[in-house]
Amino acid sequence: MLKARFSWSLLAALILLPILIAGSAQGPQVYTVIAPDGRRTLPFRSIGATDLIPVDQIASQFNVTAQEDAPTGALIVTARGQRIVLTAGQSLASNNGRIVSLSGPIVREGSAWSVPVDFLSRALRPALNVPIDVRRPSHLILVGDVHVPIVTARFERQGAAGHLTVEAQPSAVRRVTREGGRLVIRFEADGLDASAVAGAQPEFIASSHVEGAAYVVDLGPSSATFRVDDADPARLTIDLLPPGTAPPPGRQAGPPETPPVVDLTPAGLVRTVAIDPGHGGDDVGSRGAGGAQEKTVTLQLARGLKATIESRMDLRVVLTRDTDETVPIDRRTAFANHNKADLLISLHANASARPSVRGAQVLSLSLDDYKARARGLTPGTLIPIAGGGTRLVEAVPWELAQLPYAAKSAALAEIVARHLSERHVTMYSRGVDQEPLRILVGANMPAILVEIGFLTNTEDERAMTSGELPTALIEALVATIADVRGGISTPPVPR
Repeated sequence: MLKARFSWSLLAALILLPILIAGSAQGPQVYTVIAPDGRRTLPFRSIGATDLIPVDQIASQFNVTAQEDAPTGALIVTARGQRIVLTAGQSLASNNGRIVSLSGPIVREGSAWSVPVDFLSRALRPALNVPIDVRRPSHLILVGDVHVPIVTARFERQGAAGHLTVEAQPSAVRRVTREGGRLVIRFEADGLDASAVAGAQPEFIASSHVEGAAYVVDLGPSSATFRVDDADPARLTIDLLPPGTAPPPGRQAGPPETPPVVDLTPAGLVRTVAIDPGHGGDDVGSRGAGGAQEKTVTLQLARGLKATIESRMDLRVVLTRDTDETVPIDRRTAFANHNKADLLISLHANASARPSVRGAQVLSLSLDDYKARARGLTPGTLIPIAGGGTRLVEAVPWELAQLPYAAKSAALAEIVARHLSERHVTMYSRGVDQEPLRILVGANMPAILVEIGFLTNTEDERAMTSGELPTALIEALVATIADVRGGISTPPVPR
C-alpha cells in the first residue's frame, strides 16, 4: 500500500513538473513597441533566458500572416511576399531559404506558437525591409525611423552638494525644468531607453523613472536648487545644491528655477505655431569652416524651440520637417497653411563671402514685387459667422497669400529683433529687413524668416554649435510669442 501511494505521488509530481516550470517563468509582461504611428504593447513570457512572443500578436501588429503547413507541421509566416518557415523545438528560422539563428527554441502549444523576441530583428526585419531594433534589457522594440536615445545617469557626492551627470546616445535636444519636488529632463525624442540613476543617495535623489520622452528625477530634501551645464550635446551635468550652498568652482551660476510658465489664462489668437527648419536632406545649406551645416543647426534649434513652447506655453507646435529630409519650399508653406498655423517662423543660417560678417537678422516679405500683381483683384464676400459678425472671404492666389499679413509680419520681425538685442545677441548691420523670400510668399498667416547668424563667421559658428546662441534665440522667440499671444499690433496707416 505504501508502495502504491509512493507511485501515485511520483506520478502526480511528474505531471505537475511542467506546470511548475512554466509557473516559474515571470508573470504577464510586455515589450513597448515604439513606431512612427505611436506606441503599443506586445505581451511576452520568459522561460529561462528566452523571452517568447506569441506569433498571433506579431501577425496582428506587424500586418503579416501565419498559417500552419499540415504536411510538414511547420508554421509559415508571410511578410511582403517572403515566407519565413518556423519549426517547433528548433532555434532556427528559414527566410526564403536563408537560415536565421534565434536565441532560443520555437515553442508550439496546441495551435498557439511563440517565438523568441529576436525573431523580430533577425527574421522579420529583412522580410519587411523595415528597421526593427529589439532592446531586451529595457523591453523596448523600435520600429521604423524613431529616435529613442539610450540615457544613463550617475550621481556623485561633492562635499555638501551633489553632481548628477546624464548622458544620451545618440544626443537629443533636451530641457531641464523643476516641477515641485521633481527634476524633469524632457528630450526631443520618440521615447527613452533609460536606467535608474547609478549611485543615487536618498537625501539628494529619491528615485528616477521615465515618462514618455522625459527622464524624471524625484529629489531628496538636500536638493534645494540646481545649476545646469548643457554645453555638451551628449552630456548634461546638473549640480544639486542644499540651501545656502554656492555652486561648485567653474560652474556657471544660474537661476535656481527655470523660467516660469507663461500665464495664458486669457484666450488669445495664437493657438498653433509652425516652425520651419531650413534646408534638409540633399540641400545642406550653408556650411561653416568648423564643419557645421545649416540643415543640422536649424533642425536642432527647431526641436528645442518646439519643446520649449510646448512645455511653457501650452501651444500646438508643428515642424515642417522633423528629420533630415528634403522638403520643397512651397510644401513647407502649404504644411503651415493646412495646419492652420497662426504664426510661421522659418529658421536659417546665413553665409557671406566675407568671413568677418556676422550677426542675426529677422526678415519679413518685401512687397515691392507683389503690390502691382494685387491690383485688379475682385473684392471678397462678407459671410456671417457663428457668434455674430461677418468674415471676409476672398479667393487669393497662392503667390499673394502673404499680402494681408505683411504689416503684421513686419511688426513681428521688429519684436523678435528687440528681444534678441535684449539678450545681447549680436545683430547684423541690417538687423530687420524685408526681402522677396519664397518661403513667406504663400503663408496665410504672419510669417518671418530668422537668420540665426553667419556660419561663415567663426564666432557665429561657435555660438550656434555651443548652445549659447540657440538658448538666447529660443528665449527671444518664446518672449515674442508671449507678446503677440493676443494679437499683433501694427502702426496706424498715415492718412
